[in-house]
Amino acid sequence: MDIVLILIFTVAIAVLIAFSAYFSLAEISFASLNKIRLKNMAREGDKRAERALEMAENFDKLITTILVGNTIVNIMASSLATLLFAMVLAGIIDADVFITLVTTLVMMVMVLIFGEITPKCYAKANAERVAMGIAPSLSKVQVALTPISIWFLKLQGRISRRFDRNDDPIMTEDELKVMIDEIEEEGTLQKHETELIRSAIEFDDITVGEIFTPRVDIQGVDVSSDKYEIEYLFSSTGFSRVVVFDGTVDRIVGVINVKDFYNQYLNSSAMKLNDIIRPVRFVPETMKISTLLRDMQRSKTHMAAVIDPYGGTAGIITLEDMIEELVGEIWDESDEVELPVVKESDTVYSVLGGANIHDAMREMGLDFDPEGYEDHTVAGFVQYKLARMPVKGDRIELQNAMIVVKSIKDRRIREVKIIRKAAPPVSETPKE
Repeated sequence: MDIVLILIFTVAIAVLIAFSAYFSLAEISFASLNKIRLKNMAREGDKRAERALEMAENFDKLITTILVGNTIVNIMASSLATLLFAMVLAGIIDADVFITLVTTLVMMVMVLIFGEITPKCYAKANAERVAMGIAPSLSKVQVALTPISIWFLKLQGRISRRFDRNDDPIMTEDELKVMIDEIEEEGTLQKHETELIRSAIEFDDITVGEIFTPRVDIQGVDVSSDKYEIEYLFSSTGFSRVVVFDGTVDRIVGVINVKDFYNQYLNSSAMKLNDIIRPVRFVPETMKISTLLRDMQRSKTHMAAVIDPYGGTAGIITLEDMIEELVGEIWDESDEVELPVVKESDTVYSVLGGANIHDAMREMGLDFDPEGYEDHTVAGFVQYKLARMPVKGDRIELQNAMIVVKSIKDRRIREVKIIRKAAPPVSETPKE
């Protein structure tokens, strides 16, 4: 038995397994790396990150090179191992089947542990670092294996043209929200940062009808009102702007700014209301607030009248209403603080009737099925389910919660109590 030859074969197999580990590191690191992080590092002047990013952008060519190289080294390692074991065991046993079995088992364990599992686990945990470290040598391997990999790339291109018709976006909004939640769990983002990002993502989907102040809550003045009535309204409400209507709130003619009013009030003995009325925008309930926000910025207005499908006034919406959808409630000195959802215990919540029922259920961690309800408020959902005017104490049973009408004012549900139901116990399969 030639000891030198056996030693050469052993070293060669070890080197090939090391190459197998090298290709496994490359495969997982480039498949798992964060391109955004690499782009940021490349902008800061990191040449290794720039090279790794360039290779990652052409992933088809990269993965073909890696797989071709990995296949070659694994086959060569298995072939050399078969010859090695044949030489070592030749004087011990003559059974070719036994030699093949031993070779297969030993190489399977060696390749799995040292060529696959260990390097891939390490590369998954350190994707960017491994990719940047391995990119210079891997680019040379790409060049060396190009005569072989080019044929597989052409074959892959033909197959892709025939079967690949996937036009789905790289990431949907829902997937992005899940990713943001995961980043928060990792500690990279704080809770308030996560909420701000989610609000920004959802901002484009919110319509005027979801957040406007309804008609019954509008406090305005008639065009014929005198200055004392207007002064009383400003002082009693603390509003900085009020609407002006002509006879009925369905005929809104404009808006009065508190600053304009007091300037006119103090500087003129005969104040004329028409001199300080500013024009108001009229918008439908279906308009996206992102569009309205841009329009208000361009026109330098702070309030708009919301029109229903019949041309009447459905309510009003202010710049503050829209900004609150991004940053949360904004309270000033004149506001009476009323949170839409207040946690009373682990299972009981008090919710305002005017709160958005989808937001309220999400804040309570409850899945919500609107069951055909197309509006947004808690009060509206209760009326929809009851199919009549609600009274205090009315109850609505949902799959995971119970809604109880807590208080009513002026025929409107002011507040409800939502009681979370205990999750049903998991039934065990009876043993046979």
